[in-house]
Amino acid sequence: MRNMITSFFILAAGLIAFDAAYGEDANKKKILTIGRATENVVRQQRKIEPIIQYLASRLKDTGIERGDVVLAGDKKYSTLSRLVKEGKMDIILESPFKAVFLTRDGAAFPILTLSRKGVCKYNSIIFARKDGGINSIEDLRGKTIAFEDPASNSSYFMPKFMLKAQGLDMVKLPSFNSAPQKDKVGYVFAGTELNVSSWVFYKRVAAGALSNLDWLTPEDVPETYKTRFKIIWESPMMIEFLVLIRKGLDERLTERIKEELLMMDKTEEGRKALRAYEFDRFIDSPEKIDKLIAYIEGLIKLSGEEMH
Repeated sequence: MRNMITSFFILAAGLIAFDAAYGEDANKKKILTIGRATENVVRQQRKIEPIIQYLASRLKDTGIERGDVVLAGDKKYSTLSRLVKEGKMDIILESPFKAVFLTRDGAAFPILTLSRKGVCKYNSIIFARKDGGINSIEDLRGKTIAFEDPASNSSYFMPKFMLKAQGLDMVKLPSFNSAPQKDKVGYVFAGTELNVSSWVFYKRVAAGALSNLDWLTPEDVPETYKTRFKIIWESPMMIEFLVLIRKGLDERLTERIKEELLMMDKTEEGRKALRAYEFDRFIDSPEKIDKLIAYIEGLIKLSGEEMH
């Protein structure tokens, strides 16, 4: 609970100063931190803490005495980036888009990816009702699409950046009762995967964006809904999570972190820590990471979109 409260106020409000042990150089650094951007501080704290505690216990030879979870509690990229650049977040677990922006900003660099619930990759889809007259993304002009929330990789960043890269002008609407101009695509946030599919089913919006995993989950897209839907666009398959290290962290410590993460699934204690986040294992796949980053960077350039 101490860590949970500290993490929230440090990140979301900036009211508590970090102990010097967080940012000290390699031969003095005692506290290793891990985090990400989220609005669900309590849930993410519970999921991530077993991983950093396990990792810290394996890094005693480097001088690390304990591990802490540090979360950007306002879910803003700007907060996440600031914390990484200030040396307050050593290891970052993030979705591809935030990871690419951290890399572009020179704040961090990716070292690993991972498998969660038996899946290493997923993709983003846009779907519409079969009887709605929407057959392609071009048909979305003058219509409204539902995204899940502003932090979702598959149900916001990927589809929005793609639509803008295709030359479609996007405008955020206050609710699904509002209508965009005829030459623009309106978008709203539904809050949950089920709301996205429900709003499409009940014709509140013309289309919705989810991941292919959500599409295959009846709790998110009930079968009675799916029979009325069709997929009009799919993104390439992409990695769900990237593990990044903040720029400036000692190289030897970075290598030891990478070694221990790759070995986590080989020990009972490691597997137990991974299960808290439903992770299976960490994966060393530099070629796939480079390919994903190149694709997203191209999409960002075409869309002209930035992250704030």
